[in-house]
Amino acid sequence: MRRLLLSCAHGARSGTHSAAAVTTTTSSSGSSGSSGGCGGCAASALAFAARCITTGGRVTNEDRRWWLVHLECAPDVTPGTFVSWLDCCGTHTTKKLIERNVWTIEQVAELDSDRVDELKYKDGCLKMDIVWEHARTIIAPLRQREVSGGVETALQSRILELRKKRELERQREAVLKERATVNDKREEALQKLRDSIAAKKAALRKKLEEQQQHQQQQQQQQQQDGATAAEETVGSVMERLGGDGTPRG
Repeated sequence: MRRLLLSCAHGARSGTHSAAAVTTTTSSSGSSGSSGGCGGCAASALAFAARCITTGGRVTNEDRRWWLVHLECAPDVTPGTFVSWLDCCGTHTTKKLIERNVWTIEQVAELDSDRVDELKYKDGCLKMDIVWEHARTIIAPLRQREVSGGVETALQSRILELRKKRELERQREAVLKERATVNDKREEALQKLRDSIAAKKAALRKKLEEQQQHQQQQQQQQQQDGATAAEETVGSVMERLGGDGTPRG
């Protein structure tokens, strides 16, 4: 029995570089027949291990370059992202890291080589060195990303500008609508005030006319009373003169 390790890499055109291990069992007499079946296994292994970048268990400069490429394609990743995002960080490795209270990429990058060796050889995290190297490779760009405010592509910037423009237009429409409503209410209030002032003026004018008519009536009454008093005075004088027309001593 022998084991054959096949490394499957995705093309650079699609922007991913992955590897998978496929174990096939062959006999010494049927080695030529087993090579044909490995092609079908490689396709399924490629889909299964699409996130793996490192091949052969050794970290190369090409691996580091692809890690940085993947990092630029993931603008939402931060130093506080969960450890499972790292390359070759499977369920067992994730569990062992959590048991040691290591949750984030930043914490993995801060591990020393002794703890990495302990995780790899004592706890059975066979690819812990790859996980650690991945974290150490991307931690500096991640911290720089936090300082600079994150990664924004041209499309994201355009979308943000359009959202801001749309929000400004919405606010402008709201302000115009509110201003029109205020103007309508103000015009309505002014019209009510004009009507109230006109009504008060009409009532005051009517009151003044009534007062003038009352004063005229009083003046006419006084004139009539004065004329009547004058006639009565002449009559009383004639009566005092007597029938002979001589005044009494």
